[in-house]
Amino acid sequence: MEHLETGYRRLETFHDDDDSPPDERNVLDHHVPDNGKAPWNHIENLDEFFTRIYQYHQKHGYACMMLSQILELVQFIFIVMFSLFMLQCVNYPVLFGEKVNGLHNKTTISDTIEPLNQCFSHLDPVLVISLIIAIIFWLHRFTRVVYNALKYWEIRSFFLTALKIQTDDLPNHTWHSVLQRVQRVQIEQRMCIHKEDLTELDIYHRILRFKNYMVAMVNKSLLPLKFRVPFLGEVVYLSNGLKYNLEIILFWGPWAPFKNYWHLREEFKRSSNREKLAEELSKHILWIGIANFVLCPFILLWQVLYSFFHYADLIKRDPALLGARKWSSYGRLYLRHFNELDHEYQARLNRGYKPATKYLNAFMSSILTVIAQNLAFFAGSILAVLIILTVYDEDVLTVEHVLTLMTLLGLVVTVCRTFIPDENMIWCPETLIQSILAQIHYMPDNWKGNAHTSRVRNEFSQLFQYKFVYYLEELVSPIVTPFILCFSVRKRALDIVDFYHNFTVDVVGVGDVCSFAEMDVRRHGNAKWMSEGKTESSQYQQAEDGKTELSLMHFTMTNPKWKPPQQSSKFIGALKDQAHQDMQLMSTLDAQNTALATSIHSITSIEGYNSILSSLAVQQQLPAGVQTPLGQPPLSFFPSVRIAQPGAKPKVKGGISTIEGPISEESSGLLSSIQSTGHLQGSIGGSGSLQIPQPTAGTSSASDNFQTLDMNFSAMYMHQLHDRNITSIPESRVLSPNTSQVQKPNWFQQDDSDKTDESEDMTPAKPLTTSNEPIANENLLVNTQDEKV
Repeated sequence: MEHLETGYRRLETFHDDDDSPPDERNVLDHHVPDNGKAPWNHIENLDEFFTRIYQYHQKHGYACMMLSQILELVQFIFIVMFSLFMLQCVNYPVLFGEKVNGLHNKTTISDTIEPLNQCFSHLDPVLVISLIIAIIFWLHRFTRVVYNALKYWEIRSFFLTALKIQTDDLPNHTWHSVLQRVQRVQIEQRMCIHKEDLTELDIYHRILRFKNYMVAMVNKSLLPLKFRVPFLGEVVYLSNGLKYNLEIILFWGPWAPFKNYWHLREEFKRSSNREKLAEELSKHILWIGIANFVLCPFILLWQVLYSFFHYADLIKRDPALLGARKWSSYGRLYLRHFNELDHEYQARLNRGYKPATKYLNAFMSSILTVIAQNLAFFAGSILAVLIILTVYDEDVLTVEHVLTLMTLLGLVVTVCRTFIPDENMIWCPETLIQSILAQIHYMPDNWKGNAHTSRVRNEFSQLFQYKFVYYLEELVSPIVTPFILCFSVRKRALDIVDFYHNFTVDVVGVGDVCSFAEMDVRRHGNAKWMSEGKTESSQYQQAEDGKTELSLMHFTMTNPKWKPPQQSSKFIGALKDQAHQDMQLMSTLDAQNTALATSIHSITSIEGYNSILSSLAVQQQLPAGVQTPLGQPPLSFFPSVRIAQPGAKPKVKGGISTIEGPISEESSGLLSSIQSTGHLQGSIGGSGSLQIPQPTAGTSSASDNFQTLDMNFSAMYMHQLHDRNITSIPESRVLSPNTSQVQKPNWFQQDDSDKTDESEDMTPAKPLTTSNEPIANENLLVNTQDEKV
């Protein structure tokens, strides 16, 4: 630990071509098409190109994408014009019967509408300014749609000519199969001129370059997203508006640290410029915050109009929608793996939605339940009487405000029902939290064993919030965002500059990427996550919550042909060896004390996964007194089944574009590793064999997808090993020598980049400063005071 690699540096890829240009940074910007070359040779902006390939595949082709974007333009015009019509062209006194217009007694639609020449003859100046801003914004979006139409037409040609995939056949191709074809085109036509072949990680880096930075910044608690609000306590706030402004500041804005999509500005790679760059970045953040202040009224007006037109009908048809939940914007960054594409991540969150809802529904307030029951009784009684009167004589509906009253009473009854728990349900918070962990893969250590507490419930609700809370956050975003930018984000300017300097590497054929996204256990591994002896990282170089280790396992499973770095390969091998050792103990009295048995116990509690033991069945009975998880019968009770033929490929047709990883290759997770070796049959004995379930035609549930099952089991097993390993880590590795509190991060690490070539920046880290402030003040979901390490 005396010599750590810090600061910006060049990183050669593991399958680098020896004939690559010596300095690709100087030519990466240029695209010089050669006559006679293949049409996809020397693509200038591969980040944008690969991103569009992914979006084209996931959004079902050119026609579907462009129709969606065109209708969004039409929707914008409709909202603006309809709002203007309601403000200027409706005669509300006549509409409400306060004034009679015309000689006839019955009011018609034409009576309530002003002539067009009168509608716009007296426009308010505020409306004129709003219209001008709306027109400018619409023209900007229109220009983007035209640009996208041209670019995606090129992508369409690429799919048809280079990848040989017809538009109608897109749903029958997984992203993994598209990725393999793209890699073959690279070899044939050299889209990237700096490497002969591109690995899966190279392409993921280009698609997720900025996303990986955001995930790393949230993981290291760099962005100020936690605030203490009076009467509410600590809250996490990250609206779409705030996120959009952060992306402008950090990635693609005019003053952003990135020179272009793939290249960090040179001055950010030298530590001597840090204070000057921090001052400039602070000023830029201030100006963006001021711009948000100026545009706040107009953005707020748009938010109100859009929310009303978009959600009013949904809430009217289903008022319980407000009581439903969704993953928060902060949760989507906190729970995301490095190098995880949108469809992979969304599938994981979708699987975790049901157990997460059940878990939070278990925390019903008794007082709130009593109030809701009585309020529903009163509102329901009045509503029932009005309904009976309406059935008896429909003229009741003509009475003023009766229809409005019935609508409101129905809304009250529906909302109250969401706060009344099902009396027939039995809740087990610890079981539910394990089910959630199996799907979302991340959980702070201090949640385990405390799932029944309100503290864990409140912290988890920051990740999985009510929809009405989400709507409120979006509505107040134009007001709150400028304050956060000017008074919170500005204070982190120096930390942001240091983060870019310390955690950016230059990968040949890819450009500058976040070093965390390399998933290098040696540089960013966590000793508490089975990386002891395999990592050289300090406390602030390591990723938190096992992000590096879990991301590495996930990427390896979704891309089984990818070859990780040597140290990362050793880490995966060590995990599999440990699983094999635990499997050998399954026939002994110590079986229940292994991480493998505990993982099986947890995985079988998940709905759809309770057949896991039958998938791991062998003809060997456990010794007397040893019980299998959840009361399952001994393993010998399961019938013998055959091993799946390695050459057999299941035929799955249609709707597979969102499947994670390959569908016809063997999984590379821990569960398949146990089966693939001889430990299951050889160590226990017997002539039985094992059948690993594979996806079959027409199946889409999680229990039928062995790839998903294997990943969830691997995550659970890694968490179990982490829980057992955490007590063995020396206290000096996580605590300051002068206090029992955890040190505060110091992002600056001096290097000699100004004296030597920046590609050789390998100087040791300076000692980290200590602080009595607990790390809980930096990260809501980590409170190491509750962990006795």
